[in-house]
Amino acid sequence: MEKFTLDTSNTLSDSAIQRGVDSAGAALHNTINKVAEPARNTLDRMSTAAHETVDNLANNATHVAGRVSDQTRRVTEAPARALGYSKSWVQERPLEAVGAALAIGFIFGRLTAR
Repeated sequence: MEKFTLDTSNTLSDSAIQRGVDSAGAALHNTINKVAEPARNTLDRMSTAAHETVDNLANNATHVAGRVSDQTRRVTEAPARALGYSKSWVQERPLEAVGAALAIGFIFGRLTAR
């Protein structure tokens, strides 16, 4: 019959190995966190800067679109304003208007006759 004996040296070394693995794992986790933290900070700063840039571009685009819209409206309304101004001037000064029309007609006639 064989005698069964408990070998505690293996159990002790397994426990020591487990502690060593746990310690190495914790050290690696700490190292990863130390390396990752500056990267997170940099990424956060870059993300914030990118968002601010997009916001500035959007604000500038809105401002430019508003100015283009105003200019387009002015250009579109210009002929109507000129016509209204001309009508009021002719109604207020009919003799001057006829004289100006004759003078302009004479000048165009002379320029195109050559």
